[in-house]
Amino acid sequence: MIEILATAAPAIEQVAEAGMKHHTSPVLQTLGVAIVAGVALVLLSRRIGVSAIVLLLLGGVTLGPQVLNWVQPGTLGASLGPLINLAVGLILFEGGLTLNLHGYKSASTVIKRLLSIGVVTTWFGTGALIWFLFSDLFGGRPLAMSMLAASLVIVTGPTVIAPLLRRIRIRENLHDILHWEGVLIDPIGVFIAVLMFEYFTGGGAGEAVGGFVARVVAGLVVGTIMGFASDFMLRRRWIPDDSLNIFAISVAVLTFVFDDWLVPESGLLGVTVAGLILGWRRPGPLQEIKEFKAEITDLLVGTLFILLAAQLDFKDFAKFGWSGLLLVLGVVFLVRPISIMLCTLGTPMGIRERIFLSYVAPRGIVAASMASLFALSLRQYDSSWFLVTFTFSVIGFTVILQGSTAGLLARLLGLRLPEPDGWMIVGAHPFARRIAAFIRDQRKVQVVLVDANRRAVEESRSQGFDAIVADARDPETFKLDELRRVGNVLALTDNEELNQLICQLWTSQVGRENVHRWATSPPDPGTSGRREAGNVVWRNLPKPSLVSSELARHEVTLLVTETRSAEQQGAPIIHISKEQVKLDPMRADGDQATLGPGSIMLLQRSTDFLKRSLRPDLIVRLEEVTSQEDLFRELVERIVTVEPRLDRAQVVHELIERERSFPTALGHGIAVPHAYGRLLDRRLCAIAQVPQGIDFQAPDNQPVRLVFLLLSPLGDPEGHLATMGEIARLVSDQSVRQQLIEEADPGKLLPLISTARG
Repeated sequence: MIEILATAAPAIEQVAEAGMKHHTSPVLQTLGVAIVAGVALVLLSRRIGVSAIVLLLLGGVTLGPQVLNWVQPGTLGASLGPLINLAVGLILFEGGLTLNLHGYKSASTVIKRLLSIGVVTTWFGTGALIWFLFSDLFGGRPLAMSMLAASLVIVTGPTVIAPLLRRIRIRENLHDILHWEGVLIDPIGVFIAVLMFEYFTGGGAGEAVGGFVARVVAGLVVGTIMGFASDFMLRRRWIPDDSLNIFAISVAVLTFVFDDWLVPESGLLGVTVAGLILGWRRPGPLQEIKEFKAEITDLLVGTLFILLAAQLDFKDFAKFGWSGLLLVLGVVFLVRPISIMLCTLGTPMGIRERIFLSYVAPRGIVAASMASLFALSLRQYDSSWFLVTFTFSVIGFTVILQGSTAGLLARLLGLRLPEPDGWMIVGAHPFARRIAAFIRDQRKVQVVLVDANRRAVEESRSQGFDAIVADARDPETFKLDELRRVGNVLALTDNEELNQLICQLWTSQVGRENVHRWATSPPDPGTSGRREAGNVVWRNLPKPSLVSSELARHEVTLLVTETRSAEQQGAPIIHISKEQVKLDPMRADGDQATLGPGSIMLLQRSTDFLKRSLRPDLIVRLEEVTSQEDLFRELVERIVTVEPRLDRAQVVHELIERERSFPTALGHGIAVPHAYGRLLDRRLCAIAQVPQGIDFQAPDNQPVRLVFLLLSPLGDPEGHLATMGEIARLVSDQSVRQQLIEEADPGKLLPLISTARG
């Protein structure tokens, strides 16, 4: 590829020059093209499933002075170095946010060794190879130059590790080891590289070591202070919701700049520590910040790689030659395996896991940026080209080779995760929490609550649930580490259309049979497509928020039992056996006896408000009524025969006025007009069948043919709302609704209601 580009360079350059004759500033042109091309290539890489680094390297070389000359990093002058450093700092801040402390605890011994023994082994092993193969190139200081070059490839980096891990889905302990190594080894590698740079440029060993210690102390102290201070402000909601992202950017920039002001080059550790603390403390808005920072990271990685790759010179790679190829092979297939062997010695890690860790160590943006910065500073040395050529050779080789074959190796070694069996429940209300706890405790799988309501998420976390603030409709949510084990989705919001949309989106991720949603009506078997995604469950239940309210008022109870005895009354919500989880099992099987052994969650009602409000003499069929006012007068007149103290005129007036302001039609031919009676001491519900239908301004424009008129005492708002909820739950079942509307004998409505309610 490089030879092809070199051959075509003159012709392409002539065309480029002809099309680029304008008065745009070279700096503006360079930055603009780098940003646009970087973002475009990152997006393209996701589309075609190729590592972004591969496309960015090729794009940078093509756009740079070697071919098109549209990107000219030299025009940025002295500002290129600070720009690269700051961008790398923002990238590492995002990397710190994504670290999972639980993952660290699961493999802390190996991680700590990789950040100590592994660093030293990689550094000295690579340095020995460089000295052996290229010592003649470095003049009078071969050892110092060898160790300086070796320090540049200590790092791996989150920008290359994270996408790779998301794609291949390996065992969690390996995922956590590589992820932690990728984030934390960056500042360590940078510190060692700066240590060697200072020593090489004449600072002396004592001064270099002193600077190293100062950077570590400054980075740890400032990063810790900024991390806890940011968490304090976020938890107390001092930052408006619409300013969270700019706040996160400012925290990262302030940490980096202040650290570098105290001790030069200490900012990278500072921002990593600040991000790590925020990720550990998990303040409410953390998920929005992580999502935004991930987008910024993509922008920065794309732009930086274009700028850095544009500086590459084909002639330098020719000088690198076969000795350079041998050096790269030695770094990948000799130094890394030795490092992993030493870091896993005495641990229970198996040989297959060690082989995989030995193979996977792609280098990324931090190595590229440090090599470019050092090469710019050491241009007076004839061998300065070696730093960039060697580093980018390792980057290109590891990213292409490991990015394309790591998944295959993991499969051959049997290290791929099994099919995900965790659950994502969209909604963090009390009803969702009870469902989550039951599935989690019975199946021993991960259950994550996802909600855009930060307060609900915080309450869920305080009760020990895994919960995140996120938008389940956003495709970027698929990439969250917290959801990588999700194989089942339950959309449990009050919005039926939203539940459908969520199921539609997640069907491609977990399969059609594994997405479920609450709705009041089943999917239409006569249609197909996006609208009907998701298995409908709990059609007889009211909105999840109303169930949550009933749970809080102790009007319903969710009972978990192994068997359902004759004395236990209630609706089965979930049946869990060794084989599967069945949501809404009665609707699926029609007969609880077929469920077999397992655990069942039952919904039991401690009170039946609707049944206590009904009387046979208040259930009528009105053939002649054609207006709301006539309907109300007829029903209130009948209620007055039961409660003579009721002011009929006042009640009818209140019903009419309420209907004008807030229509009470539910749709599907049902309306629930309601009011409070000043002299009532009990709730009364009259039911009227209206075969001709009456216009109630229903949301679906259907005429109302079944009316529940509810009157309650002034001091009973909870009972009033609970009764309305039971009515809504009753008529949400299409078959029950049709029976109540079409039954010719109104005397049979009360038995129908009792049967339908169980």
